[in-house]
Amino acid sequence: MKFIVKLTLLSVVLGGALYWTNPDSADFSAFLSDHVQQELADDVPGETELGQKLRKGLGQIAAAAGGQLAHRQEWHVACVYTIDIAGESHVFLGVAGQFFPITSH
Repeated sequence: MKFIVKLTLLSVVLGGALYWTNPDSADFSAFLSDHVQQELADDVPGETELGQKLRKGLGQIAAAAGGQLAHRQEWHVACVYTIDIAGESHVFLGVAGQFFPITSH
């Protein structure tokens, strides 16, 4: 009996923590900006200052557009964002204030 009470209490605390830290659309836009900038940086070794500014600008554009174009599935303790870019579908899991790429196809 004590085990069930402790397990229930742990589930309630964990579920509440995940609910309160579930990222929202603004968090996704910020993540998408950083994600695009990192993806572009991987392709450009020895980048110039102008290149860095261009990459940052493209990240901001992606965040503004992506935040509006992404489809969000709400699970209350987590969320899934799906965005189609140039015919490719990108899926991200948002949980505990973080985003994780799931698939890209």
